[in-house]
Amino acid sequence: MNGFELRGARLVRTVIARAIITRAMITGAMLALVMSMMMVLPARAEHTEELAAQVMRLLPKVTGAEAVASPIDGIYEIRFQGGILYATHDGRYVFGGPLLDLETKQNLTENFQREQRAEILAAAAENTMIIFEPKGPAKFTITTFTDIDCGYCRKMHEEIKAITDAGIRVRYMLFPRSGIGSDSHRKAVAVWCADDRNDAITYAKAGHDPGHETCSNPVEAHMKLARKLGLRGTPFTLTEEGHPINGYVPSHKLVQQLAALKG
Repeated sequence: MNGFELRGARLVRTVIARAIITRAMITGAMLALVMSMMMVLPARAEHTEELAAQVMRLLPKVTGAEAVASPIDGIYEIRFQGGILYATHDGRYVFGGPLLDLETKQNLTENFQREQRAEILAAAAENTMIIFEPKGPAKFTITTFTDIDCGYCRKMHEEIKAITDAGIRVRYMLFPRSGIGSDSHRKAVAVWCADDRNDAITYAKAGHDPGHETCSNPVEAHMKLARKLGLRGTPFTLTEEGHPINGYVPSHKLVQQLAALKG
């Protein structure tokens, strides 16, 4: 082997050796990086707890939150009483819905909120409601937040017989829109405190004054519950499954709407 060939062989060995060393260094660096990431990122359960806590710290009105993985990689649902938000994995970005799945044509935000409303309604005590029962078995049960002085609430109640004759069970909860201490609030309390609440609410909704009777009552609790459920006006009706029906709907259309929502 002449000098030129010797120098060439040495050069090849040097290049190969450097390549091996460089590869080892890169592999080691990558391994160190992965290990560091594993140490920085907490376990899934711990991460979701910390993510929910972080959102609650930054948004004081969000209470009782839990973080749940969403259908989108790296995005978490921040579920709390009365709503849902979304956050990136690191908690840097938080945003509101609705979150739409264009492939399935579903509103994922509304799906969760509907389930949440259904759970809240199922937990509500019926002995705090004014209930109008159908004569036979109930085909549907609705919960309606109503205001004694609301024109469309009165219009709905004018059809209460047609509604119950159609097999709809109506659970009234009281929501005086004018607020606590208003004349509407006084009427709501008087209706609740009457000997026959069903007769009293019918009498009041016909435009008569139910009086000034007072007693322990659930009116304020009804108002808080309505806001938690997303009430924007009265009458505000919810199905057992948590579907909202805003405003007055004529009795014959109400039956059709309830059948469509349940089907």
